Amino acid sequence: FMEASPIGVETPYVRFVSGSDAASTIGNNGTYARIENMKGWPNATIVYEDALRIQNIDSNLHSCELMFDSWSGDTSYVNYIYVKIFDTVGGTQQNSTLSVTAQNSTGTFTIPATTTYYVQWEIKWNGNALSTHTVKVTLKLKVS
Repeated sequence: FMEASPIGVETPYVRFVSGSDAASTIGNNGTYARIENMKGWPNATIVYEDALRIQNIDSNLHSCELMFDSWSGDTSYVNYIYVKIFDTVGGTQQNSTLSVTAQNSTGTFTIPATTTYYVQWEIKWNGNALSTHTVKVTLKLKVS
C-alpha cells in the first residue's frame, strides 16, 4: 500500500492577475480566474491582447502549460477561439497557440522569476452566429 502524510498547503508562486482588456474575477491566492463578458463578431476576429495575466512571484523560473479542459454552449457557431501567451502586449509569443476548437494546449513555456506574462484571446464566430449565442470555456494551468 501507499501512504502520504502529512500533505500540507503551499503558497502559490504562480498566479493569475487581472488584465486590462477584459473584466475578471480573481479567486483566493490567484489560483482561479474568471474572465467576464468577452465577445466576438460573426465573420471577424476580435482580439483581447491583455485579457488576463500569469504572474510568477517566485525567485525561480517555472515551467507552465495552459491546457484545454472543456467547453459548452453554442459551440457549433464558433469558427475559432485561440489563446496565446506573450511576454508583453504585442511582444514575443511563448510556445504554441491553444485552440479551443482543436482542444489542445500551449505546450510548455517557461516564465522567468518575478515576471508577468500576458494571456491573449482571439475570438471569431461564424456567419450564422446571433447575439444570443454564448460559450463557456474552461482551461487549466499546469505549473512545475
